[in-house]
Amino acid sequence: IWKLLAKIKLPENRVVLLGKQKKCKNTSGDSKATVYQCMAAVIFPQFHGLNPTVTGDRVKHKYKHLTKKYKELATCLRTTGEGVNDDTDGNESDNEYFDCYVPACGPDDTTTSRARSIWDEIEKESVFFPVLHRIFSSRPNVVGLALSIFPSKM
Repeated sequence: IWKLLAKIKLPENRVVLLGKQKKCKNTSGDSKATVYQCMAAVIFPQFHGLNPTVTGDRVKHKYKHLTKKYKELATCLRTTGEGVNDDTDGNESDNEYFDCYVPACGPDDTTTSRARSIWDEIEKESVFFPVLHRIFSSRPNVVGLALSIFPSKM
């Protein structure tokens, strides 16, 4: 998994898998399938020569699993509005807000002790979470635009 995470972090792979961050940057023109196969060639060189499509699919499924796992674990750092944003009829909002904002680089001096405690629990469950957080935390196609930009002030 560490090899896969290293490949995902590469700018040429991130732009295809996660989209471009700046409008002025052009994408590479590669498809996701091509990127998965290229990563598979490095991660599974002994099997890639036998069937590049199958090894690419294996990498794709592992990437999707890691993305899903990150989303699942990152929800521990979020909370619902807890009635703060009820509509005029008194119905509770479905929106979620960061209760414990942790920057992409991980906890720092501004991180609350509560957020640090939650972070430590998440790290116990997945040693890959800090790397996944660096990769995905600011990506609206993974965590949702409102969640990645507007931390809660609770």
